Formats: sequence, structure tokens, C-alpha cells
Amino acid sequence: MHQRTTIRAAIAAALGAVAPVTANRDDPLPADALPCIGLFTPDETAQELTMGSRRQLRRLELYVDGYVRADGTAGDLDDRLDAMALRIEQAMAAGRRFGGLVDRIELLRTVTDRLTSGELKAGVTRLQFAVTYQTGFGQPDA
Repeated sequence: MHQRTTIRAAIAAALGAVAPVTANRDDPLPADALPCIGLFTPDETAQELTMGSRRQLRRLELYVDGYVRADGTAGDLDDRLDAMALRIEQAMAAGRRFGGLVDRIELLRTVTDRLTSGELKAGVTRLQFAVTYQTGFGQPDA
């Protein structure tokens, strides 16, 4: 199993304390599933470490999307999105190195947006993290 898969699973497990999580960006978002969290890893870079044994330093882009439903009061959606972002950041910080799977996790940015579909009034907060980890050269599963 690729190390990315293992890292996604560990992070999804940690975020499960915040809201139900799916680690697949293609899952549909049913209106009755809110609040929920989706996470995915669209990009990764790697560089060879030249000191010691052949290892690769990898930097994984991780997006964590927190979805919430608005209750209709003024300012409610932004407050709910901020509360979801707070819980996500706290869960990520509490994971520290996720059992030694990662070297470092860094929050890069947070973006929020409204989602509307028919009568569904909701929003999403997307937190972008950089996750740094190492593998053996040519061994992305180790």
C-alpha cells in the first residue's frame, strides 16, 4: 500500500472525531450527511536525500473540506464554517506525526464558500495542508 494511502487513512481516523469522513473526492454529498468532512491528496513532489541511505523526501498536498449546513440566521454560515475549521485544525494538531507516518504537517491556507442546491443552504471550508514524509528510494510503501 502506498504511504499516501496510509497517511490519508490515519488522518481520516483522527478527523472522525470531528464529523463523518470520506477519503475520496468523488463521493457525492447527500444533504442529510451534513456536517461531514472530505479529504483528498491531489499532488505530491519528491526529492532524493543524498545523505546516508537512498531516501526520498516527499511533500504531499492535503485538502480537508469541512461541510456544514446553515440554519438561516444572519452570519450563521460563516460562524459554523469557522467552528468546523477550528475543530479540523485542532484534530490535525493533536495528531502530531500520526504515529511516525509524517515528519511535518503545515497549514497553508483556508478558503470558505457557500454551497446552494435547491433548498439546501450549506457551506464548505477547505483547509490546505502540506504533509512532509520520507520513504525509501523506489519504495513508496516503506
